[in-house]
Amino acid sequence: SSDLSREPLRIPIRYGTPTPVVIIMNCWNVLIGAALLASVSAVPSFDINLDLPPAQRFANVTQFYRADELAMLTKFNHTLHAKYSTEELNEWLHLLRKELSSYPGYLEELQGIVSDLNHPVATLELMMLFNALYELESPTMCSALLMTTADGRVIHSRNMDYSFFFELPDGAVHDWPDVTYDQVFWRGGKKLMTIVGWPLYTGAHTGMRFDGWTFEQNTRLSKNDHAANLAEARKGGVSFAWKIRHLLETEASFEGALQQIQATDFMAPQYFILSGAGPFEGAVFSIDRGGKLLPGTPPVRRIDQEAGVWHLLQTNDDVNQKPHDPRRPWTNKLLAMQSQSEVSVNLAWQLIRSPTLFNPLTAFTWVAVPSTGYHHTIVHGESPPEDVLALGAGGAGDEVMLMQNRRLKAHSLRRVQQ
Repeated sequence: SSDLSREPLRIPIRYGTPTPVVIIMNCWNVLIGAALLASVSAVPSFDINLDLPPAQRFANVTQFYRADELAMLTKFNHTLHAKYSTEELNEWLHLLRKELSSYPGYLEELQGIVSDLNHPVATLELMMLFNALYELESPTMCSALLMTTADGRVIHSRNMDYSFFFELPDGAVHDWPDVTYDQVFWRGGKKLMTIVGWPLYTGAHTGMRFDGWTFEQNTRLSKNDHAANLAEARKGGVSFAWKIRHLLETEASFEGALQQIQATDFMAPQYFILSGAGPFEGAVFSIDRGGKLLPGTPPVRRIDQEAGVWHLLQTNDDVNQKPHDPRRPWTNKLLAMQSQSEVSVNLAWQLIRSPTLFNPLTAFTWVAVPSTGYHHTIVHGESPPEDVLALGAGGAGDEVMLMQNRRLKAHSLRRVQQ
């Protein structure tokens, strides 16, 4: 079950015996057709002005999502107290408050949301814990794909696979797709960065600094443990979301972001996927606690034109170990059917929404290109943007992609079975 009330903070996903490839690949046309016929309701976008006092920055979001935020906090509060003791939660709060002191204004942002909600369930303490969802061992099943055109333009695509059901006062049950939105951060009258947001969550799990770099965090399922995370936090380890948001605000370059990430002690194991605005800038980090790689952990993987590495795929297991589920091997089969000359935004949308990666738990899909500033978010029931499907948004490879689309679908079954 993926309902947090029935399985506190843990979302077990058991693939069991893999669905026969024949069924999966024959579903390709059904899924694509359903997506194209779906009614499109654009993901909302909100401006976050960093020049405002911190307590006012998320007021527009809180006003829009007020009912959802109160329902989310009610559900989250019930889940927390079903799993953790008061003593453990108090220790988490002490360490998170200490961590927040490193990021000017972030604590005041949370307090501003609490003040705007003005409701007994909305407390600063609950807001702080909500922003440590991952470290509290609430896993997701995500996928990331970096692809590079022949001239070095890197395209970053991601699926966020996660559910969090909560009930509104009218009985309606909402989930992440109902509250996913785009944040566009401004500073000095200019766009600085964009983050895919959720109400109450002020960190970054998915985002891009304009003309800089992109970021995505994926769960490292076999390693994430809340007790071990708390033990590392006692030693100075930090949660990822506020740290990454602060990096997006303060670090302009891809290489600078890589260096700062490598120098940070994150309290939880995870995967970080980054791409840059410069040619062939793309990397995948496998993060261990303590700021150092443990024996057996995959080293940093990078896009490498000279070595012929033009794509990097990351799901939720170490790439040097046997896959935990079929997503990685099946998607690698699809990638083997492509050539670098076919890489485009359109191909990125096609592959990230292919049946080998797109699944019932996919809350949203996001594609971004830091060299051009392109970014687009769709939730589970939406189709890829029409401007991409009609060419023009993804570069020279899109025409090739559309010509090859029929071949891709027609030969998928035969190639994946080999």
